[in-house]
Amino acid sequence: MFKQYQEAIESSNIVSKTDINGIITFVNDEFCKISGYSREELIGQNHNIVRHPDVPKTKFKKLWDTILAKKTYKDTVKNMAKDGSTFYVNTTIVPILNNDGEIEEFIAIRYDVTHEVELKIALEKKERELE
Repeated sequence: MFKQYQEAIESSNIVSKTDINGIITFVNDEFCKISGYSREELIGQNHNIVRHPDVPKTKFKKLWDTILAKKTYKDTVKNMAKDGSTFYVNTTIVPILNNDGEIEEFIAIRYDVTHEVELKIALEKKERELE
């Protein structure tokens, strides 16, 4: 039954796992599709391989402070694909704890919201032009 839950989540979301240092240990097909990287290019790399240069370092400090405190992090994150294009994902990162309550790894589940964010940006631009 667990396998069915896993398949349901993976087929509808962008999923990755990292070790405690942020090194990618697993990505699903959806992650490869949106990032433009192959599984081989991603496994073993730091997760910041998809970090967009526009995103302030303070955002990543907050992310790490949250997950290292064993809390769930949620936010919309701007990323950059292999081809240099931008994509936006609603992101939830959950620390996975071992039996001793120590962080073993992190799982990140994301949902592509690029279209919605681009519409919002275009609308805000139009509103500024009308003012």
